[in-house]
Amino acid sequence: MGLSQNFSLAQLLIVSTLIIPSLAAPAANDAPTAPTVTIASGVVIGTTAKPASQAGSTDFAKAYLGVPFAKSPPERFSPPQAAEAWTSPLTAQSFRPACIQQFTNQGASQTLQKKYFGNPAGALPQESEDCLYLNVFTPSNATPSTKKAVMFWLFPGNLQFGTAGLPIYDGSSLAMSQDVIVVTTNYRTNIFGFSNSPEIPTGKQNSGYLDQRFALQWVQDNIAKFGGDPSKVTIFGESAGGESVKQLLANPPSPLPFSAAIMQSQQSLLLGSGSDSYSKVLKQFSCDGAASPIACLRKVSATDIKAYIESSTALVFPPVDGDGTSTKDVRSSISSKKWPKVPVVIGTTVNEARVFLAVEGMNDGSTGLNSALGKFGLGSISSSTTTSALTQYASKGFNGPYYLADRIITDAIFTCTTSSLANYLSQNGHTVYRYRYDAVFPSTSIFANPGSYHTSEIPSVFGTYPEYLKVTSGTQSIAQQVGLSNFMQNTWGSFAKKPEGGVGWTRVGGSPSGLFGISLIPALELGLLGSGSSAGVTPVAASSADYACPLYQPLADSLGFSY
Repeated sequence: MGLSQNFSLAQLLIVSTLIIPSLAAPAANDAPTAPTVTIASGVVIGTTAKPASQAGSTDFAKAYLGVPFAKSPPERFSPPQAAEAWTSPLTAQSFRPACIQQFTNQGASQTLQKKYFGNPAGALPQESEDCLYLNVFTPSNATPSTKKAVMFWLFPGNLQFGTAGLPIYDGSSLAMSQDVIVVTTNYRTNIFGFSNSPEIPTGKQNSGYLDQRFALQWVQDNIAKFGGDPSKVTIFGESAGGESVKQLLANPPSPLPFSAAIMQSQQSLLLGSGSDSYSKVLKQFSCDGAASPIACLRKVSATDIKAYIESSTALVFPPVDGDGTSTKDVRSSISSKKWPKVPVVIGTTVNEARVFLAVEGMNDGSTGLNSALGKFGLGSISSSTTTSALTQYASKGFNGPYYLADRIITDAIFTCTTSSLANYLSQNGHTVYRYRYDAVFPSTSIFANPGSYHTSEIPSVFGTYPEYLKVTSGTQSIAQQVGLSNFMQNTWGSFAKKPEGGVGWTRVGGSPSGLFGISLIPALELGLLGSGSSAGVTPVAASSADYACPLYQPLADSLGFSY
């Protein structure tokens, strides 16, 4: 595929639909009758689940799948509205469809994009504008009086695609093992969530972000009935989901509906003009001359709009900045104290870029380094910077275009930007913990030479790694994988239950000083997860990950990646 203009990595960072969504309820295992909860909208009948990673347990989880958090389908491009009450019990035992998705790569690259990010094990998820639903997973002992901590998940997808209804995001294992409530929610993406229409008033333009906020408010209003504590909500997400968490922190709702946050590989790289893309869509459907172009576009079928926005790599729909839900550079929010003082965990994987290179067919080592960098928007990187970086990487054993491209893209776009944000938060008095995921397992190796690729930590967090056995035949979950997943679930879950207690290693900027306030040894404030044969964490100095960052900071700043 040829990437046009600035599109590069943005086109590929539509991550993490790694396992096909199941439209059937999780299987019960000698569990009691279907659980029931009564909320203000009506009675909800759920199901029971016994996740594969908890096979040794006699316990089970309760799952309420496809609960409406807003009126669905919503008015196209508009903010969400309150869901209508139902008079008959609502059967919530299967995932609902994804919102309309946008796969932007072309040709063979789109095939791989769907294979790695959308459908490695079967048909792609169903899609519909009738999609504003969420899922609630609870321990078996949850009742309206238990007041358990809540973990609220936002899926990845570069704000282009994704859905909460994937087995990889099944919260049953996390709920069971950590005694927490897990909520996963849909939200609109691409033009349907971020239309960039000038006809929509300021404050109402980013309907996808507004969906997330609406779902968070639903949690505040209803989660106690499921056994959760609305005053103890941790928001967490990966990639665009992590970016969404960042935007909730930078543009916090009032009153604040969460008490802690986790950002996994946060980034959303939609490079290009949303307003230009919107204008092209209007012209395509002869709506550009209408008295109300948006009213005209609302009459076009969603199928036709989807087909058109997937026909070109150049059609991108980023959030509108300054709309009250999106801030391009969040430092202003931090320095002005708008960013709330809640504990934050932030981190990346060691080999973020490898899955993006694989989607482009560049993981066989046959593509030259400069060509690979150009595909991902880093063609402007100076030769002197490249030379300096290659010297540093070579000294650490990285050679060959695939491995070098992975290092440069991973560091420039993820590692160093995460370091910058974590350090800036710490310097402004915030409590922040940083991790780096470094595990590679046969069952989650969905392409050759994967390393710890972007999204590969998700099954460890959710305990859903057995799902990959469906797509990596001949493999099995190994003891280290099981142990690391248990450790990470416990780390994430303990943080959600007691954010002030930290995560088990030193916070960024939190090491005690040495003589006269001068530290004589590097602070071990980076938690390296799953490195080597470890099924836990190894605290290391941040410099072990950040050694090349001074080379990339100017470029990341100029491209708007840093904050």
